[in-house]
Amino acid sequence: MEVLLQLLVAGAWMVTLANSLRRLLRLARVSHLQRWDSDIRVRSGLNRIWWWLGQEEFWGAARYDVAHALQISLLVFLFVWRMAS
Repeated sequence: MEVLLQLLVAGAWMVTLANSLRRLLRLARVSHLQRWDSDIRVRSGLNRIWWWLGQEEFWGAARYDVAHALQISLLVFLFVWRMAS
């Protein structure tokens, strides 16, 4: 039972991380780069990702995702605590 609950919490955080990474790559328009074989294109894509990490548009949505993952973690903790009592 404990392993299942740990997997549930870890899964919630992994989904949050995946959503944030997907949002960051979409905002940076990394998929629009035609050729990744040149160093200039890779550097350009990384600079755009780095730039978006400083923007409120990215972090506003990321905060919501983190709050949702915290909510799920708290609900799992309260569920386990209630079952142990």
